[in-house]
Amino acid sequence: MTEDPAVYLDISIDNKPIGRVVCRLFRESAPKTTENFYRLCAGDAKSPLKDQQSLSYKGNGFHRVVKNFMIQAGDIVFGTKDDYSSSSVGKGGCSIYADEEEVKVNNLSFCHGNFEDENLGEFLEPFTLGMANLGSPNTNNSQFFITTYAAPHLNGKHSIFGKVIHGKSVVRAVEHSKVDSDGVPESEIRICDCGVWDKSKGVPLYTASNDPIGGDVYEEYPDDDMHFNEDDFSKALEAATIIKDSGTLLFKKNDYSNAFFKYRKSLNYINEYTPEPDVDKERNYQFTSLKMKVYLNLSLVLFNVEKYDDSITYATYLLEMDNVPDKDQAKAYYRRGNSYLKKKRLDEALQNYKLCKDKNPDDKVIGQKIEYVENLIEEKKEKTRKNISKFFS
Repeated sequence: MTEDPAVYLDISIDNKPIGRVVCRLFRESAPKTTENFYRLCAGDAKSPLKDQQSLSYKGNGFHRVVKNFMIQAGDIVFGTKDDYSSSSVGKGGCSIYADEEEVKVNNLSFCHGNFEDENLGEFLEPFTLGMANLGSPNTNNSQFFITTYAAPHLNGKHSIFGKVIHGKSVVRAVEHSKVDSDGVPESEIRICDCGVWDKSKGVPLYTASNDPIGGDVYEEYPDDDMHFNEDDFSKALEAATIIKDSGTLLFKKNDYSNAFFKYRKSLNYINEYTPEPDVDKERNYQFTSLKMKVYLNLSLVLFNVEKYDDSITYATYLLEMDNVPDKDQAKAYYRRGNSYLKKKRLDEALQNYKLCKDKNPDDKVIGQKIEYVENLIEEKKEKTRKNISKFFS
């Protein structure tokens, strides 16, 4: 028995690539639907219209997005135009089964090529791939949707023909995009490329890091991960720690962008799974200690990519926590001081360096920093005095 085929959809938002979604197709249970979707991703089918253009999802837009439900695209008749938010989008679509005679009857501009339902199963899980028909049975063409939550109200009404196996965070990024009251995205969300997938093609990702370095096998969003039960605080702590350590390995390779993504991901797991003290006091303490380290790491990596305001923000988050060890407070003050110095806010830099010294008085480096900034401040004052004297001379 041959393995089910896989295809990919590369997604962009406002012309900026966000990553790749890889779907495994259910050839055995939905052969006709799978063949249609496969070839529209491959782009090797021709339109029955006179222009004989390729039928493809490339350039097509996601025209409907409903949080905690699904994201929908595939109107390759109207949804590939510049204004895919127009009222026509969602009314068209064209399958590989359309023929010239049928198209003439239906109306050339809508195409369709409708085909019958297959595998009318239950939508029990997120990331299920389903066909979006035209509102009645056996009216499938090219429109499809990806669920982002269980959708039992769709059971028995739409063909299930695949599932997302990679790029779940990309689906979530689309799901969390701003939409109007009708679910139409305010941003332009498009399939900028698509095709047949195998492991050699990889899974590019631009808004997160899927690098498995350090053993990070966890999904970007904690709710999507199936490696442990949500009430297993020990396993959750292990996951958050592995993700954090993965970021540190990337940081040591000077891959600051992906290190940031890992630290942010670790923080998401910490925030999701930290138990209340009265539920598990020991794990609460361990999660909180890990959170302090992640805040410090985020402050450092953001400093390295010259995002000084964000670096200050995360250092401040740490300093606002309770029971922070003096050494960690010293690091936060030092990193905040460095960011203020880069922003040429010398008074704030000096204040933070002095606070750092209060928490770590034996550190000779901080003494040098204080002296350096004090000299800069004095030079600035001297320059100001000279400029004033010139004005009155």
